[in-house]
Amino acid sequence: MAKKRPTVKERKYMSKVASFGCIACEKDGLDDIPAEIHHVRKHTGMGLRPSNFDVLPLCASHHRTGKISVHLGKKAFIERYGSEQTLMKQMRERMKKWDQLIADIF
Repeated sequence: MAKKRPTVKERKYMSKVASFGCIACEKDGLDDIPAEIHHVRKHTGMGLRPSNFDVLPLCASHHRTGKISVHLGKKAFIERYGSEQTLMKQMRERMKKWDQLIADIF
């Protein structure tokens, strides 16, 4: 079965999340580190695709290539930055504050 392409709404959301930069690098005191999208799996197992709205912005190192990454060093990643669900909640709160700030300006 072919992968289902993200909808326009999903693509816009994932692009917005990625535009905030790597959430792990930010916790390390680094700003504006380009991010790619990590899909958070919560009880979906490896065979089922997670929602395109359950995503985190992570740089390549924190996502898939570094020793402290969600794919290669998940235990160390969680110890240092918290669970994926916690980070996703923090990211959503940050986005909500940003949206409110923009709404107040315009």
